[in-house]
Amino acid sequence: MNALVLYDSKFGNTARIAEAITLALQETVPTRLSAIEEIGDCDEALSGVDILVVGGPTQRRGISDPLRGPLSCLGDRALAGTRVAVFDTRLRGSRLVTGSAAARLATLMRRHGAWVVVPPESFIVDGREGPLHEGEAGHARLWAHAVLEAVGVRPRGPEREPVGG
Repeated sequence: MNALVLYDSKFGNTARIAEAITLALQETVPTRLSAIEEIGDCDEALSGVDILVVGGPTQRRGISDPLRGPLSCLGDRALAGTRVAVFDTRLRGSRLVTGSAAARLATLMRRHGAWVVVPPESFIVDGREGPLHEGEAGHARLWAHAVLEAVGVRPRGPEREPVGG
């Protein structure tokens, strides 16, 4: 089983969350981390990916343009059978007020045939440019473990008992 964490980040906050998620996933499954601008051909980037994690900052109450553009290359059923988890970074407050890139990403991923395995997750920033709210990197690690559990993989790592142990 292989994972890809794909993200957009304007001020570095989403990149830090993506890195924390990647490190947590890498303890259990081979995982690549890629900024959206590093993705060329969609089919090639997604080849061999069993778990796709996609995240970005909430901008104008939705998905950032740098993330939306490259994802538009996906065909109608391009993600059929792919297990996906989505996240965003956003300001504290109700999603009705702040919006949520993750909620919109979940809809977009389902439209392309993906199986969204956990509810969309938000990580809080304390200001428009950040920093991340205290504890959000740990929150990301725990969320990554929940993603693994949702796809039937028992997470390994410092907070977990080793597999087979």
